[in-house]
Order: sequence, then structure tokens, then C-alpha cells
Amino acid sequence: MGSFSCQYIDSEKGYCLRIKKECVPGRPGCVLKGKYAFAIPIEERLPDIKRKKDDKDKNTGK
Repeated sequence: MGSFSCQYIDSEKGYCLRIKKECVPGRPGCVLKGKYAFAIPIEERLPDIKRKKDDKDKNTGK
């Protein structure tokens, strides 16, 4: 198990300043992509992130 650091993360908001989206390490455009191996592949994490956002939008009426 390891960890990483990134100069582009706003850690308070979990936001990537480089790609201007929610921080999901390893996603397309991420400086960590291809440099680290993640326990859960990005292909499995991104759909989950989108589903959570859609659920949140439904609950807030956006």
C-alpha cells in the first residue's frame, strides 16, 4: 500500500485544479495516470462517482 501527493489537488474540496473536476486519482488528464497502480481501477471508480453526483443532483433538485 502506498500514497501519493499532487500539486493540483484542493484537498479541502477534493477538487483537481488541473482538469477542473472532482479529484479521482488516475482519471484521464490526471498527472498520476500511468505512474501509479490503484487498488480499484479507474474504469470502476468513475462510473461510481458519476452515479453519486446524479443521486445528489436528484436530491437537491438540480
